[in-house]
Amino acid sequence: MHSSVKAAYDIALNDLRRCYADRGIVAGRKSKRLHQYWARHGFFASLGALHLNDVKQVRKNLELFASMQRPSGRIPNQISLNLKPRYKLLVGSVIDSTALYVVSLTAYLRKTQDKEFAAKMFLSSKKAVEFLLTKDRNNDSLIEERVFANWAETVLKFGRVLYTNCCFYKALKDFSFVCEMLGKQGLQARFERLAHQTKDRINQSFWEGNYYIDWIDFRRHDFFSTDGNLLAIDFGIADKAQSQMILNKIKQHRMNRIPLKTNWPLYPLWRIPPTLLPLLEYNYHNGFNWPWLGCLNAIALHKVGWKQEAKQTLKSVASLINQNGIVHEVFDDKGKPVNGLFLKSERPFAWNAGFFIRAVNEINGK
Repeated sequence: MHSSVKAAYDIALNDLRRCYADRGIVAGRKSKRLHQYWARHGFFASLGALHLNDVKQVRKNLELFASMQRPSGRIPNQISLNLKPRYKLLVGSVIDSTALYVVSLTAYLRKTQDKEFAAKMFLSSKKAVEFLLTKDRNNDSLIEERVFANWAETVLKFGRVLYTNCCFYKALKDFSFVCEMLGKQGLQARFERLAHQTKDRINQSFWEGNYYIDWIDFRRHDFFSTDGNLLAIDFGIADKAQSQMILNKIKQHRMNRIPLKTNWPLYPLWRIPPTLLPLLEYNYHNGFNWPWLGCLNAIALHKVGWKQEAKQTLKSVASLINQNGIVHEVFDDKGKPVNGLFLKSERPFAWNAGFFIRAVNEINGK
């Protein structure tokens, strides 16, 4: 392992563990807003924590969110330190939190092979995927969402969103593994089939020719968003040829200069809430750079066999960590942590720390 990557890894390890709390994994430690249990942050961070063998912390995080699951199957988007859950953000019901709950659970089960815990969590995970299926309102194997209902909650998108449907596919696929682990062959076959249908539909509906488009409402929106495109590679939705085209698209538009930019081109002004336009929040999900996306890019490069590029990308993310001595949330186009009047990059940031740990382990075979 390169010395700079090793130095950043040690920082990320410490920062991720700093985000461990009594009941699970908090998003960050600096701001009151993020010093809480956020679903997607904790679930993505768990993928790194499992590489550290911190299985008890991941299990606590899963049990916390399962305990707040609604009868419908919906998992909270966020739980405060005093254990008050929130299920919506602005006007949209958040969908990816429920999908990522199943993804995190399955990653834990693959790591531990804990059939007793699988049995304990079976009904909860089944309710979660059944809730997701109710969001496919027109039975086309893709789920629809309302505005501001996924991780990019400052961008006006609705309908069938690539990022969310990649998470949906992964949840269906992973739940079939849970069923297989528990010997439930009928359910396993059903959810394997549903996952296959969703994968096919994503490729039919979103593939543009050399990348996946961003979302579809009344029409197709052909922005290139790195989140959904890279998750499509990571989750096995894209084949090798598609994956290489996506990665070349990232290089073509120099989105990896500070790994990694959210989208190309920028979304128009009217797709960002007016209150954010004069502020740095305008670029929060619209052109700023996120280390977790950089790590996902490195993982994707490694998966297609571009090993040296993967290691170079990992070193670029490591430099962002080492220059600050802490894992930051988000960076501007000069490679500096965002530090505006209202928007300040969270530190430490569990999501980025967990992804860096995962990427280092997968790329270096640690």
